[in-house]
Amino acid sequence: MVHLQLLLLLAPHLGRAVALLPQLPLRATRLRTVSRMGVSAPASTLQPLFSFSGEGAEDAISKWERIDDVIMGGVSNSRLVAAPDGECAFFEGRLRELGGGFCGQRMRLLLDPLDLSTQDGVYLDCEADADAPRRAFKVALRTQQDRGEVVYQAQFTPPPLQRSTIFLPFNEFKLVRGPRLVPGVPPLSAAQTNATFQLSIIVTKFLISSDGAALPNFKEGRFRLKLFSVGTFTAVAAPGAQISVPSPMTAEEQSAARPLILKLLSPLLSLLFGEPRRRRRAANKLLEARGMGRLRRIRFAWSLRRSGGRTSVARAAVRTVAVTLQEAVAVAISAPAGALAFIIFRVIRLMRKLKGGKPKMPPLRSA
Repeated sequence: MVHLQLLLLLAPHLGRAVALLPQLPLRATRLRTVSRMGVSAPASTLQPLFSFSGEGAEDAISKWERIDDVIMGGVSNSRLVAAPDGECAFFEGRLRELGGGFCGQRMRLLLDPLDLSTQDGVYLDCEADADAPRRAFKVALRTQQDRGEVVYQAQFTPPPLQRSTIFLPFNEFKLVRGPRLVPGVPPLSAAQTNATFQLSIIVTKFLISSDGAALPNFKEGRFRLKLFSVGTFTAVAAPGAQISVPSPMTAEEQSAARPLILKLLSPLLSLLFGEPRRRRRAANKLLEARGMGRLRRIRFAWSLRRSGGRTSVARAAVRTVAVTLQEAVAVAISAPAGALAFIIFRVIRLMRKLKGGKPKMPPLRSA
């Protein structure tokens, strides 16, 4: 848990989608919508922030980044790419329960925030795959310029194999830390969105709940959500100023904003918790479950590296020895590193407490 909390420094029950719409123009437009219950909903004004079709698609995609469960030891992975026909973007990947169970794409953190206080909520023009009812989809809004796990989230279930527009009013967004609700905090208000630094889209096994409950019929495996556009809406059709997305922080600016202690520990954390090692551990667990001992696993890895003659004997030998030594070093220093992480986290937590702190969270429900 300490590792998770430190790593996160580096990087509502089911929320209601209040309306569905077959098609969405890629500009602010007055629309007549129909709710899930089939009742006519009021006209809305849509304000696209990101359009994933046409000439501007690549630029829109470049403003997003991956945020999968690798930050907490998982092995899920995702990407946001342009569709071959150029009509949308694919948020796609593979969900794995082992060590996590979520994939996400988020706007790169903004240097100057978005002011969304004149809007009533967020919309997604999207189309989900056939397994959408067996995954939890969420939109998150970050109202502070940090990488912490406390954000506002709303949950929705897109109709499978049907293009639709999902409307999420701001008052559907609840304050969470990870998948758990922060108790005693009111929903997000429009006024609080006057400084919005980030928007994220997440597909996960976790419901928004007080105890971190998982979706009962969750299905891991491949997923795809087609995104045509993402933006904001007002409940009443009215003209308004165009909202433009400021430039995101550069890699250099993000690095400069990280605490010095984390910069110094970055190589160690990468060795202990880096994605390559986590994926090797996941593969080892799978092979162990199939009855392979350590020596047999090493021989199996060797055969994979030599398969088809793609890698020379010398290179395969060097790689095998390097990986084996790296794993041995990681195991040897994991205990003292864990103790060091505990101390560092306690110090950071104390510093935050002196500055005002974060709400205390209830414990996770036991399995």
